[in-house]
Amino acid sequence: MKGVLKSFGMLLGIVSAVLSVGALTAESSDKVVEEIKAAYSGNKEIRVTPKIDNFIILLDQSGSMFIRDQGTDQAKAETAKKLMAALNERVPELGYKGSLAVFSPGKTLIGPTEYNRQIFKQTIEGLPESGRIFGNQTPLGEAILELEGALSKTAGKTAVLIISDGEKNVGVDALQAAKTIREKYPNVCFHALSFSEDEKGRGTLRDITQLGDCAYFEASELSADPAAVDKMANDIFYTAEVHEVIEEVVAVEAAAVVPENIEFGAVTFDFDQDELSPMAKMNLDQNLQRLYSQPNMRIVIKGHTDSTGAEDYNQKLSERRAQAVYDYLASRGVSGERMKTLGYGESQPVADNSTTQGRSLNRRAEIIAGQ
Repeated sequence: MKGVLKSFGMLLGIVSAVLSVGALTAESSDKVVEEIKAAYSGNKEIRVTPKIDNFIILLDQSGSMFIRDQGTDQAKAETAKKLMAALNERVPELGYKGSLAVFSPGKTLIGPTEYNRQIFKQTIEGLPESGRIFGNQTPLGEAILELEGALSKTAGKTAVLIISDGEKNVGVDALQAAKTIREKYPNVCFHALSFSEDEKGRGTLRDITQLGDCAYFEASELSADPAAVDKMANDIFYTAEVHEVIEEVVAVEAAAVVPENIEFGAVTFDFDQDELSPMAKMNLDQNLQRLYSQPNMRIVIKGHTDSTGAEDYNQKLSERRAQAVYDYLASRGVSGERMKTLGYGESQPVADNSTTQGRSLNRRAEIIAGQ
């Protein structure tokens, strides 16, 4: 009887493992995933997939974070708490493991555990907005080195988001500490949300992100533009793959009509910007081999904007965005004779311009290719 129960227990364990794997590989029905999909319009198939396997949020609670944020009536710690809450509401639950740690002193509040938005929300709500200021300096380097405790318990790609002003650091050099972690865990990418009021603090955090060409954010910009929080979540946590759903058309002769054009997809831009982000360049790089292998293929680069601003201005901005993609592909060896640019201004939205998520998707450049 004991042997039968033991075998049955083993069977249950195997079944549970299989179900767990299935839950992580299937696309989530999470509310944020549905909102991301809903932001697109037209006959499109949207797949939202994780960019990472794990993430760690490392929050600075040293004295300088309890000083009033420049130009506001609240402490940096209070602003950080609000931005963390806003970010948490835009992170889709896609099965990655999450951790939340604070310093100083160093303490792990969550994880590593499978990310659950409600658990993170409750913990963020309990974070202090005031604390000891004098003598409470910033051991950022030591806090980075202490991440090894969480990193040793995970596998795969890990995003570390440092939320700090980067000021009054003591002890181990923060940049050297990040290099040490990267050498041992090369799949770690350090991102930063900066509250710094001087160039030295900003420089420290920016240098850390550049170890892996990761993302750097200014707290003042996120506070002023809610769409920037959406972009932050997109840059760190997930990819939204857009595919046109092409319906088969049958002619009188019953022959299927094969579309002549091939879509490479789109890259998006920050508000009122025509410069390619590191993530946009990475997405373009993924298409290069296809272009190299088909030297006779010509492409049309179409620039677009959201509906914010004057039509004439948006028309010119869309043309500059298309030209930015042209210039980047040309720099990677794609012949200019194969490429053509067009600007459509705000006339062809793919998403609802009344929402921040929709506007961020409309600020784009698309690549259409045909033989």
